[in-house]
Amino acid sequence: MKSMLAIEIGIYALSVALAAFLWRSPAILALCYLSISLFMLYRWHTKGDLIFYFAAFVLGPIGELVATYHGAWQYAKPGYLIPIWLPFLWGIALLFMKKFCETLIKNDG
Repeated sequence: MKSMLAIEIGIYALSVALAAFLWRSPAILALCYLSISLFMLYRWHTKGDLIFYFAAFVLGPIGELVATYHGAWQYAKPGYLIPIWLPFLWGIALLFMKKFCETLIKNDG
């Protein structure tokens, strides 16, 4: 369990650090997030994992597009209202949360 938590928290920390340091280079950040996504989907690829990732990949950015279009917020260096790396981050975030919670539940029971 501890090694699984370490991997999951490592993915989280890496994703946050990459956003903090590479947001000025959207293409590089997108490639980094693509790499993390491929690692996660290689490691966790049940039907549920794939649904979580791809639902977030599509639905998260749609919500962001609507909100930014209507002026709720804006992004620095957007492609079209949102950065090109954002769908990958949504997928990573939701799959991370799913796996993190599953690990905590297994550890609790």
